[in-house]
Amino acid sequence: MKLKNLFHISVFFLILFNSCKQEIVQESTQNKLIIRLNPDSSSIELIGLTSHVLEELRTDSLPDSLWTNFFAVYEEPIDPEMRDFQPALEGIYTIEEERVRFKPKDNFRENQLYFARCYTKLLLQDAEDLIETRELFISDGFTEYKFSLSKN
Repeated sequence: MKLKNLFHISVFFLILFNSCKQEIVQESTQNKLIIRLNPDSSSIELIGLTSHVLEELRTDSLPDSLWTNFFAVYEEPIDPEMRDFQPALEGIYTIEEERVRFKPKDNFRENQLYFARCYTKLLLQDAEDLIETRELFISDGFTEYKFSLSKN
């Protein structure tokens, strides 16, 4: 009889302690990054960065060489095996509202294929690490957007 009561008491406490535990809310890092050509086809936009990453990028002035380590636009080569060896296009990076914008030094040419890459793994890490380490080129995961301008 005492063993049966002990069992019921232990079940009661187990249920009590289990119902009192605090639910852990997991912060989602599945931000959807979007790369797109802006409406007038003069620049490429990166949308979907978290507000704290954008704020860190606003307060820290990065040279173009560091910008291209995590967001860059390239001309599509004739040989697909040479894609990873293409130099990034030169241009100006700006942060406007909730997006990073890249405007090339020379306008995009019609009928030329381009691709833009955002190396996402490190962009979704802690903002302080992103700015302090500046080792963004390590990432092997990226979001890519292919585009070309065609005559209307």
